[in-house]
Amino acid sequence: MAKNSITKKYQNLVSQINSLEDKFQTLTDNELRAQSFKLKQQYKDSEDLNSVISESFALTREASLRTLGLRHFDVQLIGGLTLNNQKIAEMKTGEGKTLVATLAASLNALTEKGVHIVTINDYLASRDHASMSQIYSLLGLTTGLIQDDMSKPERQKNYNSDITYVTNYEVAFDYLRDNMVVSLKDVTLRPFNYCIIDEVDSVLIDEAQTPLIISDNIETPVDKYIIAAEMMQYLKRDVHYKVDEKNKNIILLDKGSQQIENILQIKDLYDPRDPWIPYINNAIKANALFTNNVQYIVQNNRIVIVDEFTGRIMPDRRWGDGLHQAIEAKEQLPIRQKSETQAEITYQNFFLLYPKLSGMTGTGKTAEIEFEKIYKLSVDQVPTARPPLRNDLSDQIYKDQFLKWNAISKTCNEVSQTGQPVLIGTTTIEKSEMLAELLNEYKLSYQLLNAKPENVRRESEIVAQAGRRGAITIATNMAGRGTDIILGGNITFNVQKELYDILTFSRNYMLSKGRNLFQSPLKTQLKSYSQNFLSVLFSILNDPLFVELSDIDMLRALRESDTNSIPTSSYQCSLKFLSDELKQHYNKNQKQENQIVKNLGGLYIVGTERNDSRRVDNQLRGRCGRQGDPGTSRFFLSLDDNLLRLFGGSKIQNFLQSQMLDDSPLESKLLSRSLDSAQQKVEERAYQQRKNLFEYDEVLNRQRSIIYLERSVILKKESLKKTMLAYGEQFITMLFVKQKIETVSAKQTLSFFEDFFGKELILNSKANPLDFQRHLFNEFWLTYQAKINQLSIYGDGMSANLERSVCLLNIDKIWREHLDEMTLLREAVSWRGYGQQNPLYEYKKDALVFFTKQGKLLRHLVIYDYLRASVL
Repeated sequence: MAKNSITKKYQNLVSQINSLEDKFQTLTDNELRAQSFKLKQQYKDSEDLNSVISESFALTREASLRTLGLRHFDVQLIGGLTLNNQKIAEMKTGEGKTLVATLAASLNALTEKGVHIVTINDYLASRDHASMSQIYSLLGLTTGLIQDDMSKPERQKNYNSDITYVTNYEVAFDYLRDNMVVSLKDVTLRPFNYCIIDEVDSVLIDEAQTPLIISDNIETPVDKYIIAAEMMQYLKRDVHYKVDEKNKNIILLDKGSQQIENILQIKDLYDPRDPWIPYINNAIKANALFTNNVQYIVQNNRIVIVDEFTGRIMPDRRWGDGLHQAIEAKEQLPIRQKSETQAEITYQNFFLLYPKLSGMTGTGKTAEIEFEKIYKLSVDQVPTARPPLRNDLSDQIYKDQFLKWNAISKTCNEVSQTGQPVLIGTTTIEKSEMLAELLNEYKLSYQLLNAKPENVRRESEIVAQAGRRGAITIATNMAGRGTDIILGGNITFNVQKELYDILTFSRNYMLSKGRNLFQSPLKTQLKSYSQNFLSVLFSILNDPLFVELSDIDMLRALRESDTNSIPTSSYQCSLKFLSDELKQHYNKNQKQENQIVKNLGGLYIVGTERNDSRRVDNQLRGRCGRQGDPGTSRFFLSLDDNLLRLFGGSKIQNFLQSQMLDDSPLESKLLSRSLDSAQQKVEERAYQQRKNLFEYDEVLNRQRSIIYLERSVILKKESLKKTMLAYGEQFITMLFVKQKIETVSAKQTLSFFEDFFGKELILNSKANPLDFQRHLFNEFWLTYQAKINQLSIYGDGMSANLERSVCLLNIDKIWREHLDEMTLLREAVSWRGYGQQNPLYEYKKDALVFFTKQGKLLRHLVIYDYLRASVL
């Protein structure tokens, strides 16, 4: 019904777009580009994008056909219209989400305000930019790409493009960094306009569990972390502490506190002057809740976090509040410095900064409530281009882990013997390696993809070839892998490998034997290739630019030649020709292999346990049955899987145990319902945690908006004279109100303001408070003007620059202190719930008091520092 309703909703627009196809096919490339410029002018005149939707989509479709050879299906047009309508387009894996984004991006780029297409990793951003930029280029639109290692000028240039491909991580941190700069020329981002998020559920839900933080190192008590880690050998679970696995928390019991105090010979673990409790709690968490090769790996003597949703490592992330240091101490690694927060934001509040937001995913419907409540985004399910043929078999449940893993390895053996490719999804590195050992016993060859560096390097190739006949692929999670699994194998990687081997062999031969001896012996080695192929090969090997390429640069050049990018060097056209020649050869064989694998039943998906979220399970299932291909999926479970053990309930456990009279697996509707219910419980719990984080950060977000606006105004103003005068007058007025001047001796007040102005003040002792205040205003104005005159000898702009620097440095300093205070406040108010008080209300109330206090302090510090500043 949802499919029919969305098709009907956009049918008129789709018909209008299709009606323009014949007209645009007759235009030359230049005329097509001119048509795009005409639409830009149309938008400028009307400021209404709706009036140019049909023509823009039809132009983009034609540009895609000419540059990439890909024509948008009608369902892809529907996906593009959904994105432009500020909704989430749920499209099954393999339905061409990357191509769909070009429709909404091209349309919104007509505003010349910028479009961000956000992906979840650098590889996907780079890949999508390289291929899709050809469409935009034909339409006269500029494209940019943001990568991790880019300089500030490169970022500015790429963000100023019409359409920019960037990761969620990079754009969010660029925003935070922009709000820490002390010069307008260092700002990289322009005002936000429109954002399309790929894998939107991964970014807005999975990644939204923790805030993004920019921090600086502070002094760290390393010895306390080491001692706390050693303390674990004297503590026993359920005797000295309890572990709450559901909430991923620990509780230190009285016996545990006494034991630790006796060993450390201290009176109180909670002594605020020398607290041990945070170090002990983190040491217990590190041992009880965090496991090597599950939540993290050890790499180059460092703890590297593993993303539980994607299975990828996150080398730039660290756990906060001393937990990361506790895990380093546990693993006996060098303990890195703790850090002080300089800026932070959650993904929820960051993406809400965009006036127009949309997203794409293969699995969004199960999280629609969260999307609507937090982001005001509804989910529309876009129908598939071809009817889906995937067969989702019922789950099989076993008594224990031993039986389950044996059944999985046996199934892999049986299925692979038929030639049907198998993809196994595991939840941790540890389990993926254990399954690999079991498959070794069957003497099966397989590909292993997990977060370990030696496997990550080949990620794209491993995923792309998972559909080859007889292939077995073990992967830790499959969310956002970005590479399509093509039945029969992906010829792109075969072509790249063969061409790479030919080029390196030929070049090395030429360099070792000399040019004069080059052609005749080499021709014998390459006799199976056509004369045209050899001619182009010989020409490229005589290109000095190509000969000087390193092996890595050569591999990069080969990949670029397959992205339809505009040639940037003399040899790229030749590489493109050689690649196309090899593809023609492989295509014949690939079509045959594709049909064979289809006849075998397509890709067979094996899930090794149900994940906490139904979305993650659906992402794994979605890797098969793409674009109308056949496929099968089945999950193998055990009664002691985490999900059933923690959330299934004792009644379900007892019932299932009573049904299992032997080692045979059980299939039942009650089981499926129980698992669905358990997953819903986990999802609801996770949603409440994210909602709680969002509600608390919303308080900070309002304050952050005020601070960042103030910074922006200061950066853009040529003169801050009015601001400085306002700061001084407000501070003087505030002091009079606060101290109730008439109740304080004139001598005390005079002394205070003499310190504030940095000079001696003369005042009639009989002056009333109002005259006193006026006199102070006059003194401030005179002192401020004298400072300007003093600085003018260094140049006209010296005073303004100093004012700007003093303002920005003090804003940043006070904001850092405020963030620390707010962190402590959040911890403090959580205890007020035991006193029948609402912690969130208490947090909001105290946060306002703290923020107001910091505002007053800012005005004081800015004027105080400016009046005492000197130029060296």
